[in-house]
Amino acid sequence: MSTVSVIIPAYNQGNYLGACVKSVLDQTYRDFEIIIVDDGSTDNTCEVATQFSNPRVRYIYQDNRGLSGARNTGIRNATGTYITYLDSDDLFLPQKLEILIEKLESEPDLGFVAGQAVLIDENGQKIGDIFDAPPPSDPVDLLLGNPLHVGSVLLRREWQERAGFFDETLRSYEDWDLWLRLALAGCKMGWVDRPVSLYRFHRAQMTRHGNQMTAATFAVLDKIYSDSDLPEAWRALKDRAYSSAHLRAAPQAYREGFFEQGKIHMDAAVRLDPDLKANQAEALAKRISGWADYAKIDRPLNYLENVYAHLPESLAELQKRRRAELGQKALQVAFRSYAQGNLPATRSAIWQGIRYNPGILADRGLLSIFARSLIAQE
Repeated sequence: MSTVSVIIPAYNQGNYLGACVKSVLDQTYRDFEIIIVDDGSTDNTCEVATQFSNPRVRYIYQDNRGLSGARNTGIRNATGTYITYLDSDDLFLPQKLEILIEKLESEPDLGFVAGQAVLIDENGQKIGDIFDAPPPSDPVDLLLGNPLHVGSVLLRREWQERAGFFDETLRSYEDWDLWLRLALAGCKMGWVDRPVSLYRFHRAQMTRHGNQMTAATFAVLDKIYSDSDLPEAWRALKDRAYSSAHLRAAPQAYREGFFEQGKIHMDAAVRLDPDLKANQAEALAKRISGWADYAKIDRPLNYLENVYAHLPESLAELQKRRRAELGQKALQVAFRSYAQGNLPATRSAIWQGIRYNPGILADRGLLSIFARSLIAQE
């Protein structure tokens, strides 16, 4: 028996699997087993998985059952006191197990602990974004969204058994569903403010995953709110929970060009949570500005223009902020582009910003980088 069972579901990602397994074998904490569950792959997953002669690496093949089904097979075959998950295209940082085990063993009342995840691209280059939101202090607030990366958690086996398996009817957000069930069961969740894993983002899968994740978001909430024994505090948050779900679905729709769907989600969000329109929708404007900074967005200013051009009538307050918000975003893009040495993008963002809001010219720092970018152009 090992102290930690690392469960790696694998489906047609043999090109990433070797590095994934190696990132576990390179852990500073050594008492672990690796269970690779090949979920009916048709590529070289089997060859990659079986090349490891280390006795701590076990390989299991099954007909395709989906991500949850593969993880569940891993759970059934795990022997560890602790369980953790690692998708086959992601990586553990070397001290992941050591850091999270130390936290659990120093605080015996914790059933679950999470750390940060750093976003990387298809080539393993860091994108810059970090999943750094801890579990909420009040478990009911987990209803407002999933702040955690599944590869950055560690849980006690007893709590896994109490909460049950991953829901195999869900095609996404099966991890969020499990965290909610753990919270409902009374599992206390801890946090370590350090990166412990690398989360790979695949730009080519955005549209499919976007639609899938939107459907799964509402499926998870529908499942929770179908429970007749749900605590009153959880029931009281229902409208805000669904409003938050619509606000996660809207940026997906806008990004993919489904503007009418985006409008529908935005309208539903403010209908369920009218407080979003308070102070001339200031908080909502800030949130929308953040959407443009997602790693999934190639052209943040164009994206933000599309959002403001396709708002529902119920958000007239937000529409009044359009020019100021676009000008502010242009200023942010200009400074970021300048820091990256991209002077053409710097000039373009500044020109766009002036068009939106000439008042940004009062920013002396902006004038300085604008002048330098123009001089460099000559």
